[in-house]
Amino acid sequence: MFKLIAEDKARQGIFRVNNKKIQTPFFMPVATKAVGRYIGSLDYSELGAEAIISNSFLLSLNPGLDQIRDIHKFMNFNDIIFTDSGGFQIIRSMYIRSAEDGIIFRDPFTGREQIFSPEKVIQTQNKINSDVAMVLDDMSPFNSSKEAAVKSLKNTHAWAEVQLRLHHNKHQSLFGIIQGSFYKDLREKSAEFITSLDFGGIAVGGLAIGESKENTKKALSWVKPFLPENKLRYAMGIGEINDLFYFIENGIDCFDSVFPTQNARHNTVFTSEGKLYIDKSVYRTNQKSLDKNCGCKICRNFSRAYLNYLAKNNDPMANYYLSYHNLYFYQDLMKKIQVSIRENEFSRLKRSVLNKYQLKN
Repeated sequence: MFKLIAEDKARQGIFRVNNKKIQTPFFMPVATKAVGRYIGSLDYSELGAEAIISNSFLLSLNPGLDQIRDIHKFMNFNDIIFTDSGGFQIIRSMYIRSAEDGIIFRDPFTGREQIFSPEKVIQTQNKINSDVAMVLDDMSPFNSSKEAAVKSLKNTHAWAEVQLRLHHNKHQSLFGIIQGSFYKDLREKSAEFITSLDFGGIAVGGLAIGESKENTKKALSWVKPFLPENKLRYAMGIGEINDLFYFIENGIDCFDSVFPTQNARHNTVFTSEGKLYIDKSVYRTNQKSLDKNCGCKICRNFSRAYLNYLAKNNDPMANYYLSYHNLYFYQDLMKKIQVSIRENEFSRLKRSVLNKYQLKN
């Protein structure tokens, strides 16, 4: 499923699943409910995103599996779709508690208690028919005690075995998730265990959930020696530009995050020359495009002055236009990273981009 093409500290390769393929490393826009906020399926295809991620837990509640049937047909997106199991909801208000047989949530649509068990996860993911299904894990919040982290990890490992045994969708790859909070021995134990199982790919979970950058890096360093060379390596929730370069430099192939679209909704734009805050008065009469080096339809058609006007008036189209541009920028950046790895220029590209953003990693 994963073929390594080139290596320059970072890895560049091809990931194949369900008769589809994508160049790595790649970044997935988040389409939680089979749609993003202010952006959708046709946009993802148009801006060059060849993989996205949705949340099977929320989709199973609304609109329900009988209405979705096949997620590709349902949302009209024919490229690669990952579906998360919903374990990340542990740090959301809907979470009630974890038990040995699953995670208990309050249904955000009805208010009723729901249990999401490993058995139910596999049943749900099989029916949704995504290309890649993520197992249900019991993620520890970043400030968990070691006792709580040990209990959560026990569930994560037990559920991983159950789901692997019950997974029979030949058109879908099942990925395992390494957990262990920010305890070295637990992270290493989880990495060793999860990578010993026959998963199609390996994810590192429980990161970018409020911990310090130092702890994020430590967690990656603890699991890195265990990550298999021949499988896709996925860092869940990583999306800040300096973090992307750091993780790619340390052998990670795949990412997802709301970071680019979340920033867009706060009028923050990513460009080839650094960040731009489009609602600032300095852009009120500026007739330039957002980014002269960008080929997206927003930069081809609209001035900074116009986008400033929309942003200052809280027009919903500002959210759409800026989200589209930021996601296009991220896809374009990943393509440049792929080329830089093949041409042994990754370090140079990293320095150039981070200097423009005044970032360190």
